[in-house]
Amino acid sequence: MMVIKPIRIHDARALSQAPTVKRKGFELVDAPLDIEYGDHDSISRFYRHCSELVMEATGCLSARTMQHEFRVGAPVLPGGAGIYAESAHADLTPYFEDVLAVPDGRHFGVYNVWRSTDPKRAVESKPLALCDCSTVSPGEMISSDGWRLTEPSTRMVLYRLVHGTAQCWYYFPAMEPGEALIFRQYDSRIENPADRVTFHTAFNDPTTREDARSRRSIEARVLAVFAEDDPAGRKSRYQAEIPTLYPDGSVSTWRYEEMTDWGASGKHCRPA
Repeated sequence: MMVIKPIRIHDARALSQAPTVKRKGFELVDAPLDIEYGDHDSISRFYRHCSELVMEATGCLSARTMQHEFRVGAPVLPGGAGIYAESAHADLTPYFEDVLAVPDGRHFGVYNVWRSTDPKRAVESKPLALCDCSTVSPGEMISSDGWRLTEPSTRMVLYRLVHGTAQCWYYFPAMEPGEALIFRQYDSRIENPADRVTFHTAFNDPTTREDARSRRSIEARVLAVFAEDDPAGRKSRYQAEIPTLYPDGSVSTWRYEEMTDWGASGKHCRPA
């Protein structure tokens, strides 16, 4: 049975030390970008921009933007969910490694770059909250089957989060058009599964004005590549963390299916 728990979400701008990807799993950067998002050339430029941001934030050997989605608060197909994700989750688990092609001998990370698509206004509603990865316990992470709301729909395995009193959530109020939020979706270099991902969700900010505009945003997933010594052994060890049984005792059928629009340079992903 699911029980909803109220939580306090802190203003990350008020912290004496700004959060970073390495310490908390996320960070806000100044990243001005003059772009319309409506054509292939613009999306290609956006992809290069996101790759550069992740390289600077992580110090990786190389980075490649794989995919993007627009969020407008309503279903948008083909090429993206469109709706806001309003439950705490982490999109990637070790089973994701079965469908991702990474050069042999390399660690990898997948990082999201999240920002508003409104060139004139700050985010006014449904901001993104992120949980400090250092405050999550592995025992609070629940493996879950899922389906991507893309065309065609494909299976995935993700994490849900059980409420924990030590968990600490943050958000950046009124994100400006020239700001971008970078957060860790998965990093194979990190042994602790709770630190390997960043739980996040859209939420209803109680200070939102009644006449606030619906949030229009874009998120891109960027593959970052790092050096690694034993990728096969490490992958097997991580996948063994996922339980082989569902909560009812039946045998799980966890698997990731390849997403057809990944790496397609946006040709399947169009704004509303």
